[in-house]
Amino acid sequence: MSAGLRAVLFSFQTKLVLALTAVILLALFLAGAVFVVRTRDERRQQALDRVAAASPAIYQQALFALVPQEADEDEEEHAFTETLDELAHQQDVRILLLSNDGTVLHDTGDQLTGLLVDIPSSTTSDLERGFIAWQPGGDMPEHDITLVAASSGIIAPRGRQLPFRIVLAVKTDTIASAWVGVLPGLGLAALIAVPLALIAGMALARQVAQPVRKLTAASEAMARGDFSQRVEVGRDDEVGRLARSFTAMAERVGERDSQMRALLANVSHDLKTPMTSITGYAQALTDGTAGAGDTAHIGGVIKGEAEHVNSLLADLLYLGEIDAGQVVTRRENVALDDVVARCLRHVDPQAQAKGVDITTNVSADAILREVDPEKLERAITNVLENAAKFTPPGGSIDIRGWRENGSTPARVRCAVTNSGSSIPDEDLPRVFDRFFRGDRARRTAAGSGLGLAITRELVELNRGSIEAANAPTGGVTFTLSLPG
Repeated sequence: MSAGLRAVLFSFQTKLVLALTAVILLALFLAGAVFVVRTRDERRQQALDRVAAASPAIYQQALFALVPQEADEDEEEHAFTETLDELAHQQDVRILLLSNDGTVLHDTGDQLTGLLVDIPSSTTSDLERGFIAWQPGGDMPEHDITLVAASSGIIAPRGRQLPFRIVLAVKTDTIASAWVGVLPGLGLAALIAVPLALIAGMALARQVAQPVRKLTAASEAMARGDFSQRVEVGRDDEVGRLARSFTAMAERVGERDSQMRALLANVSHDLKTPMTSITGYAQALTDGTAGAGDTAHIGGVIKGEAEHVNSLLADLLYLGEIDAGQVVTRRENVALDDVVARCLRHVDPQAQAKGVDITTNVSADAILREVDPEKLERAITNVLENAAKFTPPGGSIDIRGWRENGSTPARVRCAVTNSGSSIPDEDLPRVFDRFFRGDRARRTAAGSGLGLAITRELVELNRGSIEAANAPTGGVTFTLSLPG
């Protein structure tokens, strides 16, 4: 079997068409089975009613054939059997003549003569309706008949009780015979339904399989590294939601891939620059080309570059721990002004060196609930260090904190605004991306490019959020929203 033929035979579309056809055939079979079971009992009852209705006339005509009372029993029986044969032919029924002990004296069907038939006793309901119906058992060669007899013996003219009974035999349809009657109709229904099912199945399968094939092709392309795949199906059902989810996933995976590539490029660049300086100065010391007075300067440069590399690696490791879910947090209540005060101890030296003025205005009711103080301290410190780095000499940084009244759940906000240049609007959504550096960053001192990315992760660990916006008077405002 060729690969193409195998793909067609085992395709989703083929399976769907075959499944729909199988369901149609199964439905027809079940409908036929129910019809057979229901109509079998109905047809049996109709046959019994017909025979029961005809039995009085048969009895009456049979009694008219009786010879005078002086005739012997053999003559009576012979005349009676001839009359029964004629009546059976005229009424299209089968008649048995039974002795009082149940022996079949005559069978118009010529099969049961001489056999013994059990005759049940008449019940009250049998006496009321005038006849008794039962199915013979034992060694009877025919089990698909129902016997119908008068609920009392035959009374001949002049009130003489006759030594035999007239019993009518009704053919009872078996399951097999009932199916024989139903099969032609089912076959015709199948001839009509199966082609329609195939047409409807192929149309439905094509409608379902086409977007599935698109999703399959897009998934295979993504597996090869092409994350630009998008699937548009224009539907609102499960397949449409699947396609939209796939497109959203592809976008996120593509963004992650781009971020990973940018991460590798930026890490390589940020490591190469300090390592080049360290290697060059170390070579100068090794070769003896550096003067005696340059040793302290070279040592300071090497130390500074090594600290920069160490800081970058520490940030990368910390982000890796956050991504892996290995960062342990502890929850407690803490005042926002206490956290800000601890953060300022880290930032004040940097701000004072540039002549940057820092003002704080944190309300006393700004209490943070169920947060990790150390993680928040690091997050706010990163924001303040970023503000100090991009604030021009002689500029200012304003720190505000307040409790939002009326919000559910309760929130505490902390806003850090620095003077200076703004961030281009198109760069604002990306300032928290790892290694992002806009024009504003390139014009100033370089950092690891991970500080704000770490800040966002730490804020989210504390069930908070952070956003950046340009201040109306210039500069940038970073606003943290935290549980309060």
